[in-house]
Amino acid sequence: MGGMLYGGLVLIGVLVSGLGPPPFTPSWVVAGEPGTMTAPPFSLLDLQGKSRSLADFLNATPILLEFMSPDCPHCREMAPVLTRLHAQYRDRVQFVTVAFDKSVPRVQRFAASEKHGWPYLLGSQDVINAYRLDGVPTFWFLAPAGRVVNRVVGSMPEEVLRQHLDSLLQAR
Repeated sequence: MGGMLYGGLVLIGVLVSGLGPPPFTPSWVVAGEPGTMTAPPFSLLDLQGKSRSLADFLNATPILLEFMSPDCPHCREMAPVLTRLHAQYRDRVQFVTVAFDKSVPRVQRFAASEKHGWPYLLGSQDVINAYRLDGVPTFWFLAPAGRVVNRVVGSMPEEVLRQHLDSLLQAR
């Protein structure tokens, strides 16, 4: 399978840098509280090697920003849920996935096998630091201008994710 599996959370600092896990920061401690902060900007490569920034996606549509790894069992568990919800919300919410893996072909195969037709970007240590990521999956719900409406660490039932997406649409 190639890659690192962890029961529970995948420590993305290990996946990206090989330097060990980042210092522990509780997931609710970020520079500001949801609703009062703006998502940190980033510029990452997509699966075709094109540089994409968060600003490329900020427009009139809210964003579901997913941080994941193809080796994470909880991320794989969420993949079909995201596929189903994308079919329902695609015209109202922009899905963007930031994947942490050293193998671009593995990320490409994962996105294709799950039929994820939305942008996949390749994560970096800078993104881990900027978003203070403790593990994956992590979901950030962003209003069109990048205001953070909510964030959730870990997998969740489909109905709970649907409720978060509905709240995101109401928060515009």
